[in-house]
Amino acid sequence: MNPISRRRFLIQGGSAYAALSLGACGSSPDVSSGGGGGGGGDAAPSSDDGYKALVAIALHGGNDAYNMIVPRESAAYSDYASARQGLALPRGDLLALGEADNGVAFGAHPQMNGLQSLFQQGRAAVLANVGTLAEPSSVSQLKNGVIAAPPRLFSHNDQSDQWQKTSVASLEAVGWAGRAADLLAPEYRTQTLPIGLSYSGANLLQVGRTQTGLSISTSGPQSLSFLRRNPALDGVYEALLANGHEHLFVREYARGHANGLAFNAQIAAALEAVEAPQVSFPADRLGAQLKAVAQLIAAREALGVKRQIFLVGLGGFDTHADQLSRHASLMSSLSTNLEAFYNATEALGVAGSVTSFTISDFGRSLSVNGDGTDHGWSSHQLIVGGGVQGGRFYGSMPELALSAERDYGGGRFVPTTAVDQYGASLLRWFGVPASSMESVFPNIARFESADLGFMAG
Repeated sequence: MNPISRRRFLIQGGSAYAALSLGACGSSPDVSSGGGGGGGGDAAPSSDDGYKALVAIALHGGNDAYNMIVPRESAAYSDYASARQGLALPRGDLLALGEADNGVAFGAHPQMNGLQSLFQQGRAAVLANVGTLAEPSSVSQLKNGVIAAPPRLFSHNDQSDQWQKTSVASLEAVGWAGRAADLLAPEYRTQTLPIGLSYSGANLLQVGRTQTGLSISTSGPQSLSFLRRNPALDGVYEALLANGHEHLFVREYARGHANGLAFNAQIAAALEAVEAPQVSFPADRLGAQLKAVAQLIAAREALGVKRQIFLVGLGGFDTHADQLSRHASLMSSLSTNLEAFYNATEALGVAGSVTSFTISDFGRSLSVNGDGTDHGWSSHQLIVGGGVQGGRFYGSMPELALSAERDYGGGRFVPTTAVDQYGASLLRWFGVPASSMESVFPNIARFESADLGFMAG
């Protein structure tokens, strides 16, 4: 089957059963397949032996990282303020973090007290200037055609896909978390629940060649609506799904529904058997998702899982206008939720075994367009967890000035670190062997390092 049509069927067609069986609230659910089988602080946090989870936090719309992490040193701040004009954050309001690789002191957005606290505890790190690349690239190489830029730069859908794919230029619709699940599934064959679990609907990140993620709802497992109204139809519907079907797509669709119902029952039973961690989360969409992730992690033993990759999302980052107000609210939500979720992992005794990290469509331009910013390229990302070598900056921080060395035009900076390196560093900690990393990221050997060093162990 053609991989593009396969993905379209799996995500768009096969996802229908997940919406019904798992009660997805306000998000396009994913399809499930047959499943898959000490940080930088003073003391290493407790860990659950053998269990590990990655939690991807997608900042939908393109987060403005240049107002999330801002230079505090005088000359660098002056360059930033000159480019940012009316969108520049007051220097005195920035929350101190530390020095980047260029020796410049940086601070966090004033609404990110939670991030500052995690950073100071050695539980959070900043990865600078990361983005989609097929190979290391300079501005001159790109503009002279020596190296091709990733296709369809600055497009939300395309760049979001490229952040999630195994290769920016590949036509194969396979995500790097899904490919990791392919490789790990044989080792965890007794794990019936899929490795990939999404509270953010259908996605490419968790689509592998043999494994596909399961989309679930923050409201908890629910039965199909027509079965709730007519419980007597349970057996009839199960028999219909089990009946042989001639057409491949119909068989796959029926199998997906059957798996969804089985996973639904498995999750419902496990959640009933455990208590959720007593940690307060913000009363917003991201808070509801991360709270639900924490509840599933609490049920890890009842579910019989050893490896999980979660996807959650926060929207609203396409800040072409009214950015100062809108971005402040988003930064507050992100920071507060990161801290609450880390506290939940500590309460569960798995802080060293759970790592959350941000991804986004792209960064935004350093230049402004009135009271907002335009689509950019590279960005800064956050990594949080007990297994993070935190309290540090990783990657190469660009000079934040218009027409600087990495400026591709209009304050859109060329990445110095590839998404491939970011993902490989996380997956190495997660358990994917270094010898298998090219099976996940075919271009990884083109880059200087497949491990950026921000994860312990």
